[in-house]
Amino acid sequence: MAIVNFSLDTGTRQAVLTINGILVPATDVCIDKYVFDNEEFIRFSYTIESTGIDGMKERRQFYLPCPEELAVEAHAGLNDEGLASKVLHDDEQAKADVIDFFKRDRK
Repeated sequence: MAIVNFSLDTGTRQAVLTINGILVPATDVCIDKYVFDNEEFIRFSYTIESTGIDGMKERRQFYLPCPEELAVEAHAGLNDEGLASKVLHDDEQAKADVIDFFKRDRK
């Protein structure tokens, strides 16, 4: 379990995300809360972009799976905050895909 805080200054349009009191350098944040058929739903996700020592970038999204998805997402491995994650962009994989594309036999 984690305590997530999202603060927004509507004047300067600066936003801050903290999880358990630790500042998260998120490039985007999404929080949705809605009611459908008298059932409340909450969606939460954020994205972090990082650069490895080799200069390659990775963009990873962390999200709160809905209770029905928890069994399916268990293989993804929830972190200490109870969030699952997935890679949205990986320079290493993109580089490998381009090399594979050029190596394909063209007829």
